[in-house]
Amino acid sequence: MTLATRVPYIAAFVLICALVGWHAQFIGVGMISHFDEFYTFERSTGFARMDDWWAVYSGNEPTLKKPPLQYWMTAGLMELGVSDVIALRAPSLLFAGLTLCATGLLARVVLPQHPWAAVGVVLIVASSQTFWRDATSAMLDQGAAFFVTLGLVTMLLAFDRPRLWPLFAGVVFLGGLQKGPVALGFLLFAVLTLAVTAKLQAVPLRARLGNRWFLGSFFAALVLAFSWQLLQDLRFASDDAIRGSVENEMLNRFLPSVSDEDARTWPIVRGLILGHEPIPRLIGFAGLLVIPFTLKQPLLLSLTGIAVVFVAVMWMASGNVYARYMLLLTPLLAVGAAGLFVTVLRRDHLAALAGVAVSVLIGGPFFAANQLALQTATRNGATLEEILRPVAAELRPEELLVVCTWNRSMRIPPGAYTVYAAGTHDYLRLRHDDLKSASARHGYDGGPLRGVCTASELDEISDVLTDLSMQTLPGGYLHWTASGLQDDT
Repeated sequence: MTLATRVPYIAAFVLICALVGWHAQFIGVGMISHFDEFYTFERSTGFARMDDWWAVYSGNEPTLKKPPLQYWMTAGLMELGVSDVIALRAPSLLFAGLTLCATGLLARVVLPQHPWAAVGVVLIVASSQTFWRDATSAMLDQGAAFFVTLGLVTMLLAFDRPRLWPLFAGVVFLGGLQKGPVALGFLLFAVLTLAVTAKLQAVPLRARLGNRWFLGSFFAALVLAFSWQLLQDLRFASDDAIRGSVENEMLNRFLPSVSDEDARTWPIVRGLILGHEPIPRLIGFAGLLVIPFTLKQPLLLSLTGIAVVFVAVMWMASGNVYARYMLLLTPLLAVGAAGLFVTVLRRDHLAALAGVAVSVLIGGPFFAANQLALQTATRNGATLEEILRPVAAELRPEELLVVCTWNRSMRIPPGAYTVYAAGTHDYLRLRHDDLKSASARHGYDGGPLRGVCTASELDEISDVLTDLSMQTLPGGYLHWTASGLQDDT
């Protein structure tokens, strides 16, 4: 690589450092507020709380709903004395910078003759408000996006250089420890696409995959992808000892629905796929459709297939899917957009300028704090910590903690209850007003109760509580105690 070809990549790296440095100033602002961020909070603090760094705990019980990598990172920062809010957000910001680097690498692999495309793709991705909102949150999606993008890079390289397949397996393993083995799923999408387009391919699919490097690495990737679940299944052998599974979180959720009632309408799908960034995403999809032919690289149809199948999966998924999942595809779409600019404008620097123009059009890559939805979760002006700490101060070991959750507008995230109120204490999340049935299913066999409810929720269950007393909490909640439940007899 000559100095002239190094300069664009150096420029892209300097730009990434500037972008991460700019947004780093915001990660200490406010406190986490998204419902799912409190899951990150409780699971990250759970290693020290439960004195067990080899299991993820949610509600003080082991869970397989999410793997441990980012939780380990946050917990490690907390152990070093870093404040909660910075420890929770810093891993996401780190992964954001790594995702931008991986996006530049993907541009290098797809468009090797157009080095300035790396600057354009970095700007397009970094001009996504969704990207930086996630980068300054405690969510896991930035890490997932990094490992997916790195997986695409290693996959494309390994198709031509089979000795690199073990590297792909390593990326799958780390991605599985972050959120899920999505890169392995993308490989399956790619292979399916290459099989469908076999007549267009210069190299037969069997020649690409029929070697010991691919076969051995694919088997290793399958094992590594589910190694965390295997470890937890061995540790907690009882069927009801651990909650969740990789199958439910990553597979069953995305199985296609066969019911017309569950079918998503076009406006819903448009919101999921295009979100608030229709221009760069549409350009990206268009680019992925044309560049395999304009660049005379039929192998790139594998990327086209990944994008198409991913959209179809989002459209037809039977479980809950969210617009933030498109973060996984954002780097790939940016590379598709750069490829389209190269195709139309022919010249490398003009294509890069087109990327700059798109970046400016959608708002540019430097965001202010008020654009990133940085805030503190409150209820009627009180923080969740202010509401729940008084409960923690009075909670006794013999009491069952009950938290009412069926008033959705006042519902407090379960992770907040764990961190601020329960500690290592067992608690019951009451999702309806049938306290007797819920407590029986929970294993309650009598004894004192302590709870947090709104006034209306407590009114619905007060008739089954004995010796009820209550006091007000900030934010419109009631802190109550009872000696037990009324005997039906």
